[in-house]
Amino acid sequence: MHKHVALTVALAAALSLSACAGNAGTEPAPDSTPMVNTGQAGQESQHAEDGHDHGADEHYGVPEVTWDAASENSVKDTAAKVMGLFARPDVPETTWFADLAPHLAPEYAEDAKYIDPARVPIRKVTDGPAISRDVGNPMTVTAMFSTDAGRWKMLLHRSGQQQPWLVTAISPQDPTS
Repeated sequence: MHKHVALTVALAAALSLSACAGNAGTEPAPDSTPMVNTGQAGQESQHAEDGHDHGADEHYGVPEVTWDAASENSVKDTAAKVMGLFARPDVPETTWFADLAPHLAPEYAEDAKYIDPARVPIRKVTDGPAISRDVGNPMTVTAMFSTDAGRWKMLLHRSGQQQPWLVTAISPQDPTS
């Protein structure tokens, strides 16, 4: 019985001491960068949800990107070049992929490795690209093309203002099953 009472008193004392101490040891110092442990010794990363009110104007790791004439010209040039490289069913598979790979996002490049260019039905792009994007998103664009195999769409993304546009998908606009 005395052990139980002593344990309860010790637990209550520990809880009241931690309440008095506030968040000491769990909050970053006022001038320090907020960090969260990733679970691996010696490695930490920033955490935006650190309990502080940073205000709407602060951006952590989000690049400042705008849409302008140079952005539109750049994405149109990239889209036209990539669709031209894509629409070559007579090119050997290794050459076809090697030419496309520098313009593809890593995730799409992994998928594109398995595309047989001989099965790409496009031989000629007849119009495009026609660009569309969400007004508030200067980083992702859809490019539409008319081809001898119908309408095709290409999704492109960039990770920053000075970063290249990379293709994340190429597909028929209305795929038939």
